[in-house]
Amino acid sequence: MPVDANRRLPAPRKMTSRLALPLLAILACVLALSACQTTSFLSSRNPITPANRPTAVSGYINGSLPTSQLNVISSTCTMYRAAAGSYLAMVAAAKADGVTLTPAECYRDYAGQVYWRNYWCKKKLCGNAATPGYSNHGWGKAVDLRDLKGSLTWTSAGYTWMVAHAGEYGWNHPGGVNEAWHWEWVGDGGTLHGYGVRTDLMSWAS
Repeated sequence: MPVDANRRLPAPRKMTSRLALPLLAILACVLALSACQTTSFLSSRNPITPANRPTAVSGYINGSLPTSQLNVISSTCTMYRAAAGSYLAMVAAAKADGVTLTPAECYRDYAGQVYWRNYWCKKKLCGNAATPGYSNHGWGKAVDLRDLKGSLTWTSAGYTWMVAHAGEYGWNHPGGVNEAWHWEWVGDGGTLHGYGVRTDLMSWAS
């Protein structure tokens, strides 16, 4: 069949306009998802995660750490060496914000663990102290904190500050512990193998 050269062929349909909106919508979703993932990553650095707990100090026995593994913070606090730098940095940051934090107790040897276990059990509150030999105080990775009003409470300025900032320094408030003052160092990632603290905070005290 002959083709009429003068006959106009139908103009191609403008698919671009029809595809533009769906493509833009998909692109917007991808960008939004990327933004959410980025925000989540940034906000998750050293988070306070109740399920995360300190790791054991390899090669040593809980409650029997040698002085080579400990750093004296004050007359009331001796701490696992790797945790000391981030702890001091955290306390300095709190002070800069007008919040004074001091340690009531940190490392607890085996005899100390027995004492506190008996103390709390007599008060029918055995859960406030771990079974001797299993306390994270026994690894030098736990601290009981005070502010200017005494031991931290759920409503104290010190506790509020810690909730907002402690994770930045590798410190965590564990789940199942009914003590606002008790905080633990998971700056090496802890049992959940999360983010560790910056390496410069490891040696901040030296």
